[in-house]
Amino acid sequence: MRINKLIFENIRSHELSDVQIHDGITVFTGRTGSGKSSILIALEYALFGAESGIPNSAIMRRGKQTCKVELEFSEDGDNYKIIRGLKKSGTTITTDVNNMKILKNGYPLQLIGRATDLNEKIIEILGYPNDVKPKELFEITSYTRQDEIRSIIELSTEKRQDYIDKILQLAKYKQTWENMKVLIDFFGAELLAKSVRLENYERLRKEILDIEKRVLELNSKIKLNEQELSILKENYNSTHQSISGLEKEYKELLERRRGYDQLKGSELSLKRELEKSKELLNILLSKKSALDSDLSKIGIVPELEELQSKNIELLKTEELLEKEFSKIKNEFNEIKRLGKGKCPTCKQEVSDKHIHDLAGEFSKLQENLRHEIETITKKKKELEPLIINSKKRKEITEQLERIESNSSERKSHIENTEKELKEITSKIAMPDDIGNISEIERELNSIKKHETELFSKIQSITRENNILNSDVKEREKDFSRKGSELVDMEKSKSELQNLEQTIQILSRMREDIRNIREIIRNNFLEDFKQEFQKQFEEIRKYEEEYSVDIKNDYEPIAFTSSGEEVPIINLSGGEKTSVALAYRLSLANLSAQISAIKPSEILILDEPTVGFDQDDIKALPTTLRNIKTIPQIIIVTHEEELKNAADFKFEVKKFSGKSTITSI
Repeated sequence: MRINKLIFENIRSHELSDVQIHDGITVFTGRTGSGKSSILIALEYALFGAESGIPNSAIMRRGKQTCKVELEFSEDGDNYKIIRGLKKSGTTITTDVNNMKILKNGYPLQLIGRATDLNEKIIEILGYPNDVKPKELFEITSYTRQDEIRSIIELSTEKRQDYIDKILQLAKYKQTWENMKVLIDFFGAELLAKSVRLENYERLRKEILDIEKRVLELNSKIKLNEQELSILKENYNSTHQSISGLEKEYKELLERRRGYDQLKGSELSLKRELEKSKELLNILLSKKSALDSDLSKIGIVPELEELQSKNIELLKTEELLEKEFSKIKNEFNEIKRLGKGKCPTCKQEVSDKHIHDLAGEFSKLQENLRHEIETITKKKKELEPLIINSKKRKEITEQLERIESNSSERKSHIENTEKELKEITSKIAMPDDIGNISEIERELNSIKKHETELFSKIQSITRENNILNSDVKEREKDFSRKGSELVDMEKSKSELQNLEQTIQILSRMREDIRNIREIIRNNFLEDFKQEFQKQFEEIRKYEEEYSVDIKNDYEPIAFTSSGEEVPIINLSGGEKTSVALAYRLSLANLSAQISAIKPSEILILDEPTVGFDQDDIKALPTTLRNIKTIPQIIIVTHEEELKNAADFKFEVKKFSGKSTITSI
């Protein structure tokens, strides 16, 4: 892959930046914080999207709603353009599917519309294998981060080994080695389980025979119970039929007995009613006789209404006489009160003689009135006993009339009752077989008791058979399960040998896999030595003072022309830089070979001078210019010295929070 152009909009401190990349060495310089690293972030995001590991919030420029990256590159003679974008919704930043595409030679390639689909297409174009992480492979083959050039040769032996193993992809062998341990343990547990089961083989066979014997016994008992049940049910049905016949006969007798008892009851009831009616009639007749006697004693008297009318007239006459008497008395007293003079009534002179004469007249009148009143009072007294007797006579007469009516009704009721009694009595006749009812009842109860006993026994045997059948089913299940287990055990005899052989083979394979790792390391070490020496010689052209090699622990070492070993730390700045860069390029090329991809055509160095002393920094431009195997080298640095190595120079500056890229 060779990069042609990078355009990025609203990426970190860049509003819009456009960079053309050519073959040769391109250097981006600028002060710390000017926005240099944003160029590499844009590049990584374009290639790997979310798999770059950079959060969306760390990519988009603050205060913006969208951002976009366009990367143009060449691969195998074709030109490609990758477009990726982000958009902000509320506080969330997500992939902008409207700004997500890839073009080949100006024509868009078909995508489903997912970021993963774009990632897969880029991996396919770069020729990366599917079983590695593309970002990690890119960093190993093409991208050297800050401090990585020097640190890789200064790592501890253990850390350097881990780093190399990562490049060699030996982790998959380790994982396979560990997974095979799990598989061997699984087969071992299976072997142990089968061995334990085989130890119980004879016990299981005996248990199966015991189950078979017990099932036969249970089935024999069930069969005997079923035979007994058949007999009991037959007896039960016969008994039930007998009960039905007796119950019918018993009911008929009860009906006849009930009819007889009802007639006898009616007869007795009528007799009691007749006796009571006659008794009541005698009471009425006796009372009538007594009332007739009372009536004869009273004798004949005027009607009560007539006597009461006379009494009222006497009372009225008496009242008038009383009023007249009072009036005469009042008038005489008035005259006496006036004395002599004219009478206010008649206007005549009133004299003593006249008063005397009037007194005599008034006295005579009063006497006559008193006599009449006394006569009326006497007549009233004479009427009182007549009125009393007349009232008694009327009351007795009314009672006699009621008694007569009741007596007549009672006599009629007695006649009807006697007639009804006569009819019922004529119907009463004791059935000849009614005496058998007690005997039939006893027989019926006895048969019913027998029926209940039969039913109870049938129920008991049925329940027993249900339990026995359930027991048989459970034992048959157990028989089937243990039979299958026995068959499995018999199979296990041959499987045990196969398992033992499998475990042995897997154990040998596991050991071989561990040995393979060492073989791969040893083979890699030889290739690494040759590549390292080749790269060092390429970088240090015409170098005759030193040669380089790699120890078994991957530590680089230098030798003088006389063969004397010299630690890398004792080399000059330029020599150390050449060793570190050759070491890094060797790893990149071998990693590409291991991953079955072509050697990288681009080398990205991010602040490569971190950890370098001034001599190292001065020597680096010459070292970089001596690298002829990589068409494109991109350097991001704050060191002005590296401008001397550049074919193309760019300066990154930041003003008021906005970064710009200028060609210099």
